[in-house]
Amino acid sequence: KMKRYRVLIFVVFCFMFTTLYLTKFFSPQWIESMVDEKNSYNKYKAEKQFSLHGSLSLVAEKSNKSDVTNIKLDMNGDLFPSIIMSDSSGRLGNQLCVYGTLLYFQKVHGMHGILNEGQESALVSVFQEDKMEIGANSFNLPPQFNANWESVAYHTPQGAWFPNDEFLANIDKYKYNRFLNIGQFPHYLFLFKQILGHIRQDLIFKNHTQSLVDQYLTELREESSSDKEIIFVGVHCRRTDYGWHMESLAGATLVDHTYFDKAFDIYRSRYNTDSRQVVFLAVSDDQPWIKENLGKHSDVRFGLDFSQGKVEDGQMPGFDLCLLASCDHSIHTYGTFGMWGSLLAGGDVIATTGTTGKEEATTEEDQIYRRAAMENWVYLDVRDKANIQEVTISPLTSLS
Repeated sequence: KMKRYRVLIFVVFCFMFTTLYLTKFFSPQWIESMVDEKNSYNKYKAEKQFSLHGSLSLVAEKSNKSDVTNIKLDMNGDLFPSIIMSDSSGRLGNQLCVYGTLLYFQKVHGMHGILNEGQESALVSVFQEDKMEIGANSFNLPPQFNANWESVAYHTPQGAWFPNDEFLANIDKYKYNRFLNIGQFPHYLFLFKQILGHIRQDLIFKNHTQSLVDQYLTELREESSSDKEIIFVGVHCRRTDYGWHMESLAGATLVDHTYFDKAFDIYRSRYNTDSRQVVFLAVSDDQPWIKENLGKHSDVRFGLDFSQGKVEDGQMPGFDLCLLASCDHSIHTYGTFGMWGSLLAGGDVIATTGTTGKEEATTEEDQIYRRAAMENWVYLDVRDKANIQEVTISPLTSLS
């Protein structure tokens, strides 16, 4: 009994000493000092620094399964907004989806969105850094702890990433003191469509890029032989490696020229009048294909004809996206790059559906668009190339 009594005294003494030690060194001020103030985000946005407020305490819990007493560390005191991120390593269109999703949860639910350095680098190569509300953050917890990043997303077999139903249904439980991962390729258009105005205010193209695009549009207006108002329609044609992507995930195929022919006719019928004239501005990752298949239309112009020699290869995605975003209306096929060209431009949008060739089969784009049910968007069903139909998409609450 005396031996057990001494062990008990020793445990109590260690517990009290550890509690005092942690109170001193794991105070709110200490935790705040651990936040890295030298990262690229806080360098130019000091007012947007965040710190993990609260203090740490020891909590002893008796295990129900054994005689072992579990000692755990809890953070108590003031709440801190949940930190939310994505581990996406994709290209520009994917990082725009990350940004839009993070900004949604920050604006609407008060969480704190962060980018990693690679994500921020992809965005600031195109957009003005000081206009962006979310940037790259790094932060350090006490060395004894690791942030427990919780995945709150799932992906469909076709490749679309969506938030878990449980996460959305209980969002208030996730607003504070948690570290959340929204998935590798978040396609939360159905959520961030609510803040598109804020997103457009954040994503301002670099001055040099915008000036080049403005110069191109001015030259096109001046070369017109009439006094008609020019209505610019941006056209994005995604090809190259995306054909393999669509085939492997959904058994879908790339569209051919008949999709564009139909889309062009729709816009001509809407906007060609005695006082207005449509001009289509086409960009693509497959320039030979679009020139061969779209060059027959006298009202189609190609962005590369202007940008070649003026824009370096590494800056070409930024120019193409800026050109699409500067148009009045849009046509795109699939993929996030073309989608963002349409979102940033606003106006009317024509997109594809039916690329699987089967009524019951869907692609990731079909799933994203059905859930978002965007206004002013029309979808062309390309299953029958000889009779392409305009369709509207109704929202679905769950997708297989």
